[in-house]
Amino acid sequence: MSEANDAINVPVAAPIDTDSAGRGGDVAIQSVFRVICQATNSQGTGFLHKSGNIITAEHVVRGCAQPTIFLASGSMIFCNTLASDNERDISVLKPAVTITGTPLSISSREDFTVGTQVSTWGFPGGYFGVSPMLSVGYLSGIDGIRTASGTVIRQWVVNAAFNSGNSGGPLLHIETGEVIGVVSSKLAPITQETAAILTALETQNSGFTYNATLPNGTTTTFTEGQLIGKVLNELRRQVQLVIGKAVLTGDLRNFLISQKIDP
Repeated sequence: MSEANDAINVPVAAPIDTDSAGRGGDVAIQSVFRVICQATNSQGTGFLHKSGNIITAEHVVRGCAQPTIFLASGSMIFCNTLASDNERDISVLKPAVTITGTPLSISSREDFTVGTQVSTWGFPGGYFGVSPMLSVGYLSGIDGIRTASGTVIRQWVVNAAFNSGNSGGPLLHIETGEVIGVVSSKLAPITQETAAILTALETQNSGFTYNATLPNGTTTTFTEGQLIGKVLNELRRQVQLVIGKAVLTGDLRNFLISQKIDP
């Protein structure tokens, strides 16, 4: 075989022209939703489980008395938080009305390896469409995070374009379409010095003030330093290093079982 042929015949895990990543789009439109908390001015993504409940990330609905989800039709449904695990970053929401959609199946496997192709559907910040947006990547490794209680929680490191707003979305095995994790965060590292500067800005009480109207209609006041800190933090969140993290399948299944919900 010639050197030219050697150069193009590189073995890959799946055909380069595969359309597997987008194959679940028709299901995602029915079962992946934008999750909003007006009280905390936060938003993320959630997905429909066979129990009729919505699974999302705990930090998306933290401090939210009544999370709201939006369907592709544009209709709005209020939810109650049934259960949360802040260490594993998982929450289960109960919609006020039954959602007629195709639930996403959670994989019974946990033996996934680095290099496995994955995707997620969600609502990243700055995207205002009613249908979820697709992002595709690979499992790149596993990270261990020590929580405040001392527990070490493992999460997938994913080489994919996760952004603020993707949190709570389903991490899907491309070929099977099964959920193998829950999107938790994106990687946007900063130095300790920069983190301290941002904290100082966001807690500054001097300078000119700006009155802002929140999504729930209430108003709040920001000082000059707080405005600068808010803008810088927003820009930091939008920096795309194409690396994110996701809850492991086993942790998701164990959490549901602990709440007497059949995975």
